Amino acid sequence: MRMTIVFLLGVILLAGCDSNNDPSPTSTGDTASPSTAANSPGQLVRVLHNLDRTDPRCDGEHCARVSIEWITFEDQPELNQAIENRLAAVLVQQEGNATHDGAIEGLAEAFLADAADMAMGSQGWSLSARLSKESRRGDLLTLRIESHEYTGGAHGNPAVTFFHWDLARQQRLALDNLIVPGQQDTFWALARDAHTQWLDQQKLDQNFRDSWPFDQTDQAYFSEQGLVLLYNVYHIAPYAMGQPELTLRYDALEGVIRDTYLP
Repeated sequence: MRMTIVFLLGVILLAGCDSNNDPSPTSTGDTASPSTAANSPGQLVRVLHNLDRTDPRCDGEHCARVSIEWITFEDQPELNQAIENRLAAVLVQQEGNATHDGAIEGLAEAFLADAADMAMGSQGWSLSARLSKESRRGDLLTLRIESHEYTGGAHGNPAVTFFHWDLARQQRLALDNLIVPGQQDTFWALARDAHTQWLDQQKLDQNFRDSWPFDQTDQAYFSEQGLVLLYNVYHIAPYAMGQPELTLRYDALEGVIRDTYLP
């Protein structure tokens, strides 16, 4: 059964981090460091995209809905393709069982198709995602993807994913790529210590510690205080505790994180 689709693609050019329309409220600047300016753009111009779809056969207040907002950048074709691939990969984890083509638009249709198959059981279903700029540190651009899926039950499923891109090398970086080779054990020992401190601060008993042990995560970003490890719901804590963050201070990361990415 063919769905009528409302598709809004807005294009807004956003130069630098001073624009009030910047979809990332935590941007820290778009100026490359002098040592790398020759190999990477000094300023990135953002383009904002919006996709909003519903099934028009549903005329109630709780119709299934897909809402996605993401940014790309002018004159950055490799980065833009990587952004759309990563965003699609996040949506794939949420879209359900319907056939799709792997593209963002196709995944939105797949979610609505699943909702249509469920008929009345799908009322209130929603899928949303927002990809925004977290920060830029010289050549390292970090993007944040916040997604949320609700397909019934007591609550939805929120998730945060980080995407790191080296502007000089034009390649995606995983957390492991930020660590000095051979220093992985030291890095995770620091993370384990930070986890113990978090448990102590939360005054959590031994039963909790046994039920929710420390684990590694791929999700990390740079803040003013240090490198922050983010854990999505149900990873190291129950849903009610949200998404815990562990901060590894910069002074402890010297010789552990590559100098290029330290302040």
